[in-house]
Amino acid sequence: MTRVAVCMLGVSLAARVHAQTTADAWRALRVADCARCHGKDYEGLAAPSIVGFARTQSRERFIAAILDGNPPMGMPAYRGNALIENHIDAIHRYFAGRADGSIAASATPGRE
Repeated sequence: MTRVAVCMLGVSLAARVHAQTTADAWRALRVADCARCHGKDYEGLAAPSIVGFARTQSRERFIAAILDGNPPMGMPAYRGNALIENHIDAIHRYFAGRADGSIAASATPGRE
């Protein structure tokens, strides 16, 4: 196998892994029904924009906000929720991608 073929295979596998983790994150968000409060595009509704939050916060702060929530403000804590905890890195990557524009609001991961 040539170096070019190995490189192309690596790029292809990386793209598949990224697409799968993004799809997993998107499915976790759908099951948790984040859109109920944050809007169908997660840009804000009764609760603030998750996309805007990802744009302005560190990865650590973003993850802590999801896992610890803010119960007095109506944001549930997802620490202990295996679906969210198992996909927290992918969820962060999804919203970071939305925040930097590399993932469109209209994108439905896993259905491209």
